[in-house]
Amino acid sequence: MTIDFYYASWSPPCRTVKLVASILNVKLNPIVTTPREGDTQKPEYKQLTPQHTIPTIVDDGFVLSESRAICKYLVEKYGSATGPYSKEQLYPKDIQKRATIDHRIDFDLGALYRRASDYFSPVFAVGHYGTAALPKLKSALEILDAYLAKTKWVAGPEVTLADIVIVVTISCLEIVGYDLTSYPNVLRWFKAARTTLPNYNEANHKGTVEFKEYLFSKLLDN
Repeated sequence: MTIDFYYASWSPPCRTVKLVASILNVKLNPIVTTPREGDTQKPEYKQLTPQHTIPTIVDDGFVLSESRAICKYLVEKYGSATGPYSKEQLYPKDIQKRATIDHRIDFDLGALYRRASDYFSPVFAVGHYGTAALPKLKSALEILDAYLAKTKWVAGPEVTLADIVIVVTISCLEIVGYDLTSYPNVLRWFKAARTTLPNYNEANHKGTVEFKEYLFSKLLDN
């Protein structure tokens, strides 16, 4: 049985789910759902998920939204017991390793991705970047750079779910030309992540190009 996947290809949270599913070899049934065309406001979609956001999955009747929750669910349910990118590597049972991964994912949600979103979101509403968000965005990038000064990957010596989540955030900044040269550890890690993570180009990079094109079209409109 495949999993219904309500998504938009340009959306960073949707790309996170797509990348995790691709790495796990989980088959998704993609259902294009475009907020700006009112798809998430339709009564049937609100009935499916009162939060009426994307991404949302339906797995044999089980409905789940919020990309980070979806990613953890997919790893726990469908992750391989052995081999590269196993469940134990991506989201291990060891309480301290898992706590570190959860911390980095929460850091992305509450600081890094949030500030990047605060920077990008005004473009869609008023046609210009949210420059007021820059100081906190720079601070979040400095913190990420400090973590990566100590470890090869975001949460330790191996690729984990935290890398998959955060690489999508950084890819949004990189694709639009945001200057990352002040964060050498982030740049080193980002280069490794995009060349190491399986199916990265198909699952994430193509969507970042769409994100850039849509963003730039709004800048040009204003």
